[in-house]
Amino acid sequence: MATDYKPIDCGFHDELEAAATLRRHVLLQYFSDLHELRVESVVIRDLGIRDKAEYAQLSNGEEARLDRIMRLDEKIAPQYKEYPDFSCGC
Repeated sequence: MATDYKPIDCGFHDELEAAATLRRHVLLQYFSDLHELRVESVVIRDLGIRDKAEYAQLSNGEEARLDRIMRLDEKIAPQYKEYPDFSCGC
């Protein structure tokens, strides 16, 4: 159960929702359930709630808990503003 879920900034949630609605490819940086940093080029298929936590369903079959998403394209999540940018220009 995701009892440690922390609601995310409303503006950042709106950005995630817009990307899902438009079905556009995005570069997403997030921490997996195993606390691994993932950097994926994906489409956010849907946003939903499970076990009192919000998740993004991704086109690669994975899901990302919204409070563990660090960056959506060039937009950094407010709760991660102090973290370095791990994206690669390759």
